[in-house]
Amino acid sequence: MLRFVYLIIFISIGLRLSAEGTKQLRPAESDKGNIQINDGGRPFALETNTDTLHRLFIHINNTSEKIYFGFQPLDRTVGKATFRIKDPNGNVVYAKTNVPVASGDDGFIENYSEAVTGPQIMGLPLGGYKPLSLVPTIVGDYYIEFAAIGTYHFDIFDITVVDSLNNPKNGRLWSYAWDLNTQSPDARYNATMFVYTADRYTTSVNLNGIQPWGFVISCNGTGPRSTGNVVTNRKSVTGNQTQPKYKIFLNQPDPVVYPSATAPSMIEDLALMSIPITGSPVKFYLNMDKSGLVELFLGVDGILGYQPRNKDVVITKNIQAGGDTITWDGKDLTGAYVSENVVVEVNSRFSTGITHLPIFDAENQTRGFIVNRITPVSERASVYWDDSLISGTTNLIGASGNTDGHVWTGGFGDSKTLNTWWNGYENDNLKSFTFYMDGTGTMLPITLTLFTATIEDGNVRLRWQTASETDNSYFEIQRSVNGVDWEYAGWAEGAGNSTTLKKYTILDQEPLKGVSYYRLKQIDLDGKFSYSAIRSVSFPKEIIPLFNKFTASPNPALNSITIELVGSITDNVIDIYTIQGKSLAKEISIIKLNDLSYSIDISKLVRGSYILSVNGDNNIFLKE
Repeated sequence: MLRFVYLIIFISIGLRLSAEGTKQLRPAESDKGNIQINDGGRPFALETNTDTLHRLFIHINNTSEKIYFGFQPLDRTVGKATFRIKDPNGNVVYAKTNVPVASGDDGFIENYSEAVTGPQIMGLPLGGYKPLSLVPTIVGDYYIEFAAIGTYHFDIFDITVVDSLNNPKNGRLWSYAWDLNTQSPDARYNATMFVYTADRYTTSVNLNGIQPWGFVISCNGTGPRSTGNVVTNRKSVTGNQTQPKYKIFLNQPDPVVYPSATAPSMIEDLALMSIPITGSPVKFYLNMDKSGLVELFLGVDGILGYQPRNKDVVITKNIQAGGDTITWDGKDLTGAYVSENVVVEVNSRFSTGITHLPIFDAENQTRGFIVNRITPVSERASVYWDDSLISGTTNLIGASGNTDGHVWTGGFGDSKTLNTWWNGYENDNLKSFTFYMDGTGTMLPITLTLFTATIEDGNVRLRWQTASETDNSYFEIQRSVNGVDWEYAGWAEGAGNSTTLKKYTILDQEPLKGVSYYRLKQIDLDGKFSYSAIRSVSFPKEIIPLFNKFTASPNPALNSITIELVGSITDNVIDIYTIQGKSLAKEISIIKLNDLSYSIDISKLVRGSYILSVNGDNNIFLKE
């Protein structure tokens, strides 16, 4: 019996061991990626460094824990480099020692396999390396320092923390700024690293084959600069402008030591603070229970959704928790005041845990970054960038594919700081609504939550709904062939005064051929009027009834939508987009029920308005 118990304990020790170092920096043995010391005078983990932002830290949470470590340098000259370890108070607790360079020495890792297997404790696991060790006497962040003659590369290294039972404590090795090298300008770096923000959001970033040669990985909450202007700060720039601020780990940060934030919630909806008047600033109000970044996408050109580099405007502000205001100057992107005959379409995004990855001198990134949120929510994250200052591309809508998350080629990153950012938490459909600006400052007396125009059996079905109405007499439907000259197409009586959901529908049985446009003219009891945003439909010049037509129900929908086609084609193309135009294909699942019916699972979408696209025809629906 005693022999059996001894065997179980012995095996369990071997199974629990892990490694933290090369195992993560080089996911495969053929991968490139090692830490480097004293490259170009950079201070990472140097004995002479006094800047805490450039240290290599090992966190100890309990004095019963122990640190095991080992190395294999590229240069195996004895005495070429030394190391020492300091405790959280800066006291040397592991005396200055030559880096082990000879096979068989304690602390020398013979090969990649040993590094991945981890340190041997009591002879296990088999295949592990013989480590050096340190028994801590206080808790906190220890740090290891090196002194080297010239640039010094560790092809292989491992630093593992274990508890009193020799269970590995992953997520304890970290730095604000990792100094790395791929040993060749063409070699790809494939590691995934974990970022822990100041507001306690954790995300992982897969570098996905970036080609940087020697480089520093660091993250912060602003971008290459910190001027106080959000838009200016996040733009990529020429020269080296990285600012280490966030902890970066090789594994997911130990949740016992690095707890997660809680997801934010909205206390009061985004809303206008007062009547918007043409030629004057417009103020919005939003009350969130956490601070974060608000982005307002203002559509002012009459085209559904935000149109980059058109007249549409993006307003950004870091708001405080407990209620804050956001101001728009009332001008479009050209600098002209939005006139009184324009309906402003508002869509919004709220983000926290904002993480910027400004990388200097990374020549090529042909595959883009892959980012995942880890805590407090677990999901794929979109990445954004703005390379407009250095004649590159810009994406403020977001990319979340495996090959499109900020790509640059042809050595474009040479001597530049290329910035990419993402959000630890993001509500991409915080609030959507429209309002009308005119010279008298008259607001829309209705809250229009839906207005769609869709083809139905050779006709155009117009649907709209209001959440509230004030002194609303009636609606007039207007249509146009060019979006400028309008004609009467029908009418519907209004509800007068209402605070409940009202639904309306009209069928245009004599639609125009080709592309046509529709809008609502809302008329008050006193004769004043205002206009809605514009919707468009497109008929073939020869109208073919029942072709590519679809209906979607229910609307609003909670968990799923059913699409019914009348007439089918071989390959139906179905997708859902945010109002800003970003595809949500990865957030939905589509099940084909039969040749004419599909069911779409939308349970993962947040509450708000979305665009449903079927074979190029668009319809708007509400997610409850």
